[in-house]
Amino acid sequence: MDKKKGKTDKPDYSKLRRSAYELVVEQGKTQKEAASLLGVTEKSMSEWAMDGKWKEARKTRQSAASTARENIQRIISLLSEKRLTLEYQINDAIDNSDKDLELRLRKEANQISNDMSYQNKAMAELNKEKGATLGLYVDVFDDIFTALRSYNFDLFEKTIDFQTLHLRRKSNELG
Repeated sequence: MDKKKGKTDKPDYSKLRRSAYELVVEQGKTQKEAASLLGVTEKSMSEWAMDGKWKEARKTRQSAASTARENIQRIISLLSEKRLTLEYQINDAIDNSDKDLELRLRKEANQISNDMSYQNKAMAELNKEKGATLGLYVDVFDDIFTALRSYNFDLFEKTIDFQTLHLRRKSNELG
């Protein structure tokens, strides 16, 4: 310990830990990928994740409606690519007069079409439920900023203009 400055030689990992959190929880990277990107050990990454309960935070984030929409859109895109590939294979089977292969590929293509239809319906349902009511939004907003006031009053005071402008915009949006 440096007695003059009151500091230890141990590096401050708070910024690395925050970056790791962003990569793992917010961006969906694996702990191994994040450790490699940040140049920390997988053991440190695992300890941070366990201490911060990142698994639960990631699961919560992934259950958000916006994330669900993104996931469904990716699934639909992958299914579309697979369906298109099958169409090319069906055409090749027709050109080669391979009726058995054509039939098998058409059944597979039909199943993919059904899966795409199911995903599209799920997307439509999510879009119906897309927004929260203004009342619910204001309740959550108030809860967050009440907690911020208790946690750090100075920071809370700096957000008052933001709160006013944001709530005005949301009021117009959600009516």
